[in-house]
Amino acid sequence: MPSTLSLQDTNQGRLLRALLAREFEVDDDVEEWDASAVERIHPLMRLLNRKQQETAKILLEEGCKFVFQQAPPGVGKTHVASVVVAIMLSIVTNVKVAVITAANLPLAKLARELEEVLGSPEMERSGAVAFFSGYAKDKYFGMINELRQHMLVTKLKSEEVLRNLGNSDMKEIDQYCENFERRPRLTNECKMGSLLAELSRLRIVFATSSMAEAMVNSSLLDTSVLIFDEATQGSFTELAHLICRLPKLEKVLVTGDQHQLGVHLQNLPKCLHYGFGLESMVEQLVLSTLVKHTRLTVCYRMHPLLVEVVSYASYESHGENIEAGRGEDERALLTTSRFPLPMQNCPIVLLNIVGTCRQDIISHSLTNDEQTASAIQLISSLYDKVSPNISVVVICLYLFQKECIQKEFEKLNWNVLVVSVDGYQAQECDVVVLVTTRSSNRSGGLGDSSDFLRDDCRATVALSRAKHGLFLVGDIETLRGGKVWSRFIDRASDFTMVVGQEYLNVLRSGSCKRDRFGQLLSASGRVVANFVDEVVPQQQQQQQPSTSGMVRNETWRRDGPSTSGAEDWKRQAPNVWQQWQGTTFVRTDQMQQCYKCGGHGHIARECMENNYGTWRKDSWRGRGK
Repeated sequence: MPSTLSLQDTNQGRLLRALLAREFEVDDDVEEWDASAVERIHPLMRLLNRKQQETAKILLEEGCKFVFQQAPPGVGKTHVASVVVAIMLSIVTNVKVAVITAANLPLAKLARELEEVLGSPEMERSGAVAFFSGYAKDKYFGMINELRQHMLVTKLKSEEVLRNLGNSDMKEIDQYCENFERRPRLTNECKMGSLLAELSRLRIVFATSSMAEAMVNSSLLDTSVLIFDEATQGSFTELAHLICRLPKLEKVLVTGDQHQLGVHLQNLPKCLHYGFGLESMVEQLVLSTLVKHTRLTVCYRMHPLLVEVVSYASYESHGENIEAGRGEDERALLTTSRFPLPMQNCPIVLLNIVGTCRQDIISHSLTNDEQTASAIQLISSLYDKVSPNISVVVICLYLFQKECIQKEFEKLNWNVLVVSVDGYQAQECDVVVLVTTRSSNRSGGLGDSSDFLRDDCRATVALSRAKHGLFLVGDIETLRGGKVWSRFIDRASDFTMVVGQEYLNVLRSGSCKRDRFGQLLSASGRVVANFVDEVVPQQQQQQQPSTSGMVRNETWRRDGPSTSGAEDWKRQAPNVWQQWQGTTFVRTDQMQQCYKCGGHGHIARECMENNYGTWRKDSWRGRGK
């Protein structure tokens, strides 16, 4: 059917030829940007930045338009869609807009955004209606009920509808309203939506892609503009089906991020993953030269340092970048609080907790008890040092880890949201505690590298949900096995330091201090940094336990009687020294760390912060001269 319709000389045919990457006449002339001319299109254009205006300008031009908008996390893609809809309602006659998303929560967010742009009275006059599945109304009732004024349960009771109802229709409406309040999963949204479409003129329809498929001949009839948001999680066949069933369609805006999670196909045979239209529509659109491409770059979600680190980790390797749209003072919930960050001006905490993986015998998913305990300690300290009402979410890579943390929170009577990465795409939170589970401890063969760590899209989603601060809990060396994880850790290390168990001890004690470089120290002056940048053979990691104070994968031993009156400890040489034979190692000044102040680039006897010469009286210097 798509191939047949694409042969027609209609707007629908042109859109399908673009979707299928079949040639049609395209205007490739690049116009010089005129900001004043763009703002003259409509006053609402002033609400958009330059990149956002490019998308809106293309869609508002005369004729058939197909636009794909590449939108990294937090760049305001929902805001763009809302402004475009508002402008079209005011300047285009007889327009009907269908706003589609792959999931219910992004749909609710988009409806709320449009209400803010239009105003609630104007949105109601425009004939907007939002359809949600029974599952969504049951699970997210509190959030969705905020849009009750624009939902079917309210629209069916309007005077315009009631004037034209028969007795049988009235009974069905009463039954629907009763089910909405008591049994949301039993509401027949599609049937009641068809009834509303017959009795009322709908100019804006909000629906998920699965519901839209059942409404193309009723509520979505006569749609001229299609906006598909969060399209990365929508399949190519879903978009093709909608375009084929909407003959009056003239303009299409698809918004998504090719570097985030796509359609979940793991339950299907691998032979069906590609070539059958089940993969994300974005994969096809980014390759089509017949689709207009725009790209948003200004992130309004995250703290500027988080933006810089995520940009380096996930986007710069693809020739893209994102830049901060918020100042540090607008995302200062953690950095200006009493919470002791390793570097107080950096809202990123790299917590190196190795632990041991444990597997669920039924689901075969994994959990890490040491990382669970660390997450609980972090949240306890956030409640104590920041606020008991702080908005915090725990994101887990493994479902068993999620279940274990949820059980611990229930025991503590804490109302903390614990989610999987897949379940939290398109959402955000003030503070995120990200628990990665995997470790280099190979107990039971569970410490091997994971596909989750090598999945760059999953890593991008996990690392980009936080607005004010991110706590990354995991085995840092294991995480370096993933490209995005490794790049994130490398760039974050430019602004903060990796910490370990000693950092949790500082949080428990509630007392700390800082050196002249701003690095966090315990009350006794002990450095909380956890140095994991040196290469340790895996065989040594397996055979030798970590020290409790620094959580490092190495063993220390006493070598003979002490001649200095103190405990002399030396690192045991690895048994696999042969692999380093013929290799020259160079120690730079940056690798030196002062025992006294914790700073880099000098040693204790060169430290200017302490009295010169006192190091010679210390018993720890041994027999060195």
